Amino acid sequence: MKRIHALLLPLLTFASALALAAAPSETDRHPFPHNVTYAHGIAPQKVSQAEKNTDLETMWQAWRRTYLLQEGAAPGELRVTTGGPRGFAISEGIGFGMLISVYMANPANTGRADFDALARYYLRHEKVADGVRYGLMAWRISPDNKIADNWVAPDGDIDAAFAFLVADRKWGSDGKIDYRAHAVRVINSLMKWSVNKPSFTISRGEFESGYTMSSYHIVSLFPAFAKASGDARWNQVIDSSYSMYEYFLNLNPSTALTPYTFTVADYSYSARGYHYGYDSSRVPWRVALDYLWRGDAASPVAKLLPDRNAKWLRETTGGDLDSPYARYNLDGTRFKNSGTDPRITVAPMAVAAMVDASNQDWLDTQYAWLRRQIPGERVGGAGPSYFADTVMLCCMLVLTGNMPALAE
Repeated sequence: MKRIHALLLPLLTFASALALAAAPSETDRHPFPHNVTYAHGIAPQKVSQAEKNTDLETMWQAWRRTYLLQEGAAPGELRVTTGGPRGFAISEGIGFGMLISVYMANPANTGRADFDALARYYLRHEKVADGVRYGLMAWRISPDNKIADNWVAPDGDIDAAFAFLVADRKWGSDGKIDYRAHAVRVINSLMKWSVNKPSFTISRGEFESGYTMSSYHIVSLFPAFAKASGDARWNQVIDSSYSMYEYFLNLNPSTALTPYTFTVADYSYSARGYHYGYDSSRVPWRVALDYLWRGDAASPVAKLLPDRNAKWLRETTGGDLDSPYARYNLDGTRFKNSGTDPRITVAPMAVAAMVDASNQDWLDTQYAWLRRQIPGERVGGAGPSYFADTVMLCCMLVLTGNMPALAE
């Protein structure tokens, strides 16, 4: 076994551990399908587990055909494109792709090969500036495989680090890629560069710490970071994140919607976008997943916020799932002239509905709508949309009982 000792991690370049190889294990300790009943909350009831698994596999294969490409990547790598062969790849999409692939993988499908190829792409596009290696992925990569925007959006790195931890749990780390070593390296880099101190909010760190985004505060994944790294400061990040979410729950208790951006200092208005939309639309899924895995151990807000989100969507749409807008003001009214993009709004809200039994009918209604969606095809007046389709697939992992807390 060629496990890298923790004391040597700072000495390694971001991708150098790729060269440390041993015979990879063929054993998958946690293959898809996972078929879990979460410790808390509810699940869609009107379809069988076998049907849910088929729904998810069908959606995954359509997503792979549309967004997972070798073109524009180096040999042995894959990238998630924002739109066809000439589309860019962004760190957020690579993180999503790694998360999807590691949970979908079993010995009979392409999941592990996809994951390893995406991991190589992630590792080879590290942010490097003025001779400093940041241990985090540069945000945007051009279709000719060059870094186009050399800054960090930490949500992609958060998903990538967690996906590495899941990969370690599934396959071990004594093969061609030391999954656990990379996970710990990314987790430590996030703490160094993207966690504001002493507030312990997350933003672009030293790049721009005056504002942050609610979607960066992925409370469902941070407990695994504290355990894997041994850094108790991640518990402070969890507490800070829930304090922020509680603020927005109290600010608009009829919706509990969180804004795209806001100031680090006091969660106040940011001209970059103080409304609910594409980025913050992920919050109901991220927070609800923490409740499904752990209940309200970290905060009552783990249940209260997504439950309020789910009930608000039902009230504001009257149950018409083709009608949700892509953007809303925090009070739940339509944001300016926002168009519709129901996949990005409905899928995270469906996960949010899972936190309370009073939402069972609404959850079943949303799931019935989601299982008919096909990534890469238009829905109403929207799409196809890389972001909406990819977030929808991540949410379907949760909805179908195929996203257990494997990293803990």
